[in-house]
Amino acid sequence: MKPVIECKPQKSARFFGLRQILALIVALFAAPLFAAPSLQDVAELLAKNKVTRGQFVLERKASEGGRALRSSGDFTIAADYGIIWQTKKPVKMTQAVAKDFAVTESAGGKRTVMDGSQNGVYLQMALLTSALWTNDLEAAGAAADLNFRSSENTWTLELFPKDQALKMVLDKIVVSGTCSESEAVATEMKMQLSGGNSASYHMSGQTYDSALNPSELSFFRTK
Repeated sequence: MKPVIECKPQKSARFFGLRQILALIVALFAAPLFAAPSLQDVAELLAKNKVTRGQFVLERKASEGGRALRSSGDFTIAADYGIIWQTKKPVKMTQAVAKDFAVTESAGGKRTVMDGSQNGVYLQMALLTSALWTNDLEAAGAAADLNFRSSENTWTLELFPKDQALKMVLDKIVVSGTCSESEAVATEMKMQLSGGNSASYHMSGQTYDSALNPSELSFFRTK
């Protein structure tokens, strides 16, 4: 007579699997999630880096529609100085924008210095973005009305200038980007001009440094 082998259902194995699933669900709900950052959070993360470099694509659009005009090159944002836009295509040109003056350098190396009254829109952009990169939100709030919104990993800051003369030509500046618990990155800066025209800088490839190099620094020592 053959021995009878009794097969019992593997309740313990199935029960163990169910316990693992329940434990995982509890852990997911109990784990702290990265909350949407505040404006202060973003400013503090941006201000960690004295100098930010990368590449940009500038897209200019007219209110009447039609084909957008594009140019591209490298940018440098220096918290203590301003912004450098080094255009490489379609025409080489460099523009450095400080808090109270701007410098334009042609492909041949000739530099022209303009004071704030000659380039109010770009100077306002430099003032507001410098305030963001230096975590000086008081200065930004003094110059513009701020509207900030964010999600878990993105943020957008709208700045509406308070100066009446500037409001005649500039509706708002919009800075937006991505974020994590340890880093904030600006990926776009847009100037919305009165009448519907706009200029948008799409930024990528960010790297960071503690100081400007001599060539970059020379743009802010022309006065």
